[in-house]
Amino acid sequence: MVDAQRALAVQYYNQSWDLIDKSGRSPADDRRLLMLAVASRALWDDIGGDEQWITGDWQVAHVAALTGHASLSLEFAAAAYERATTADVPLWLKASTCEGLARAHAAAGHTAERDAWVVKARELLERVDDPDDRAVIEGQLATVGD
Repeated sequence: MVDAQRALAVQYYNQSWDLIDKSGRSPADDRRLLMLAVASRALWDDIGGDEQWITGDWQVAHVAALTGHASLSLEFAAAAYERATTADVPLWLKASTCEGLARAHAAAGHTAERDAWVVKARELLERVDDPDDRAVIEGQLATVGD
């Protein structure tokens, strides 16, 4: 059961990214995107750990920002950040949660908060050793506000 639940959570996560990357998403695509991200996060509730919960909350926040649900984005981004600051997780993941808060604030029209979280994410990224991990988060930061 756990293996099937894990596989489905990963499948929904990946399907969400396919829709995130789709150009010209329709309103129906956006609804499906939000459902997939939330479903993936919900599946991790019973079988995941801090990294999966943080990543899931971050993804829901990301999707909510993209689909015009700023308050939902802020709520999930804050949850991801709070867990990341108390859990033993990689630094790149902590930086990612700062990017998530920057994106959520951008979606809400909070320019000063967006800029502050971008700065915090970049400060953390300076201490990330792996160039691939840094590149992923830098790529995400480049689209904040899009």
